[in-house]
Amino acid sequence: MNNCKNFLLLVLAISWSILLTAQPKENSLSEKARMDFDRYFFAGLKDKMIRNMEDAEKEFKSAAKIDPSNANIHFQIATVLLAQKKTDETIFYAEKAFKLNSSNEWYAKFLIELYRKEKRYEDAAKVCELAYKQNQQSHYLIELSQLYLQLNKPQKAISVLNQLEKKQGITEQISREKEEIFLGQNKLKDAVKEIEKLSNAFPEELQYKGMLADLYMVNKRQPEALIIYNQILEKDPLNGFASFSLADYYQQRGDLDRCFENLSQGMKSNMDPKYKLQVLSRLIPSSIFGDKHRERSKELVQFFSASNPNAFEPYLFKGDIFLQERKLEEAREQYLIAIEKNNSSFLAWEQVLFCDQQLGRYDFLKSDCSNLIEIYPNNPIGYLYHSLACKNLKEFDLALQSARAGLENADNEEMTIQLLSNLGDIANYAKRFDVSDSAFEALLAMDPKNSLALNNYAYFLSLRLVDLDKAENMSRLSIELDPNNPSNLDTYGWILYQKNNFESAKVYIEKSLSLSPNNAEVVEHLGDVLFRLNQKEQALEKWILARTLGVNSKELDLKIESKNLPLP
Repeated sequence: MNNCKNFLLLVLAISWSILLTAQPKENSLSEKARMDFDRYFFAGLKDKMIRNMEDAEKEFKSAAKIDPSNANIHFQIATVLLAQKKTDETIFYAEKAFKLNSSNEWYAKFLIELYRKEKRYEDAAKVCELAYKQNQQSHYLIELSQLYLQLNKPQKAISVLNQLEKKQGITEQISREKEEIFLGQNKLKDAVKEIEKLSNAFPEELQYKGMLADLYMVNKRQPEALIIYNQILEKDPLNGFASFSLADYYQQRGDLDRCFENLSQGMKSNMDPKYKLQVLSRLIPSSIFGDKHRERSKELVQFFSASNPNAFEPYLFKGDIFLQERKLEEAREQYLIAIEKNNSSFLAWEQVLFCDQQLGRYDFLKSDCSNLIEIYPNNPIGYLYHSLACKNLKEFDLALQSARAGLENADNEEMTIQLLSNLGDIANYAKRFDVSDSAFEALLAMDPKNSLALNNYAYFLSLRLVDLDKAENMSRLSIELDPNNPSNLDTYGWILYQKNNFESAKVYIEKSLSLSPNNAEVVEHLGDVLFRLNQKEQALEKWILARTLGVNSKELDLKIESKNLPLP
């Protein structure tokens, strides 16, 4: 039982107690005993209302000694014991209350819920049976059927539901519950009979006809199902459920043209967009229409958009289709339209940020993240990508602000680790080395085998020629954790270079290039190592190659022009 339920029961207990126990009983108590009872009882109520449960328990138990036949005082004791999580005692007093007054609904419900929580389903079922005999309330039969299912007694559950049906008549709730039980037992024919009965009882309800047709399909009675689906569409041409069911049928039969026709009708229908969304979510990543699949998908999305002009979902799919075609600008445009129609669609925002990154448009990424942060100021994702955009735009101070803001809004350990790694990287570029080191230290305290953090932290230390022994140990561990990562191999080689171990440095840097041969920075590192090994011509070749591959720095230009390494 959750806290909300507990609170509700406590409130109900208070209200019922005032109604029930303030009444003088005809039977037994003397005037003095009644006054003493009321004194303890109302003192207990006061303590209970201010959540002083231990004192409330003492007061109520004192009242119970005076009048042990009073059901409500036992109920009150049970509720305060429950608040103290004294489960066994709670059940003991709840049982007493129910035994003394089994016609009281609150006592019955309370005890049933306690038994449920303790998985004492047999006991809960007995209380349900007795309570139903006492007051004939239908909800006990529904409860009883569910308890029989938990006891793996489906036939008893069906029997109880039949009893309820005799009392209430045929209803969707009862028919659907019986259908589920029969399907769970793989009794398809019995499930069909239940829905047939429901559909016959309400012949104008097209929803029930659709449910029956779906069952016919499962039961391999396709001709009967097709008749019903077509009957539904005759009465309601915009019934999307029938159209999509027919589309499934024709797809299974390989009649893709008729499948597409019915999918089109479903997309044109007046059904809730969320169901159309589910259909397209399954369809678009597939390729059931072969060479025509993408074009037909576009048509279906267009039908969806035309029939639901205010829906944002069609534009998500238009974006997805453009994304499949690697038309990133067009995809981004569609996702932005989806956001205009529903700016709380976080999926659309994520797709926009993905397009920005793929396009390499960090100006777009920065602007889009700013807009996202306005709508979701407590979501760390916006700050994370805003900081990455600013880093790539070389706006390091702004990047650092966003990285810190993201960390302040982290809501789980995994996100905290990612944001600490991000903060460590950005702080290094912002030359806030104290912040960078602190971020990596905090991250590794949480996740000491984080290969990426070990590698980056070690590399940043090596660039600063700080704590090279520590950097070497961290880098070696990163290789043990991820031995085929070219970045890890290069970092270790570079640290060995900084420690003047040039032969070993060359081995690891060449290993890195064997895995990632066009990494310009690593090629430049190899040139530096070769120069230290007095292989100056080969070093010059590597420096020139590094510039060709994309390194653009004054330091590299100086190496090439002087054919020498600059002084440290």
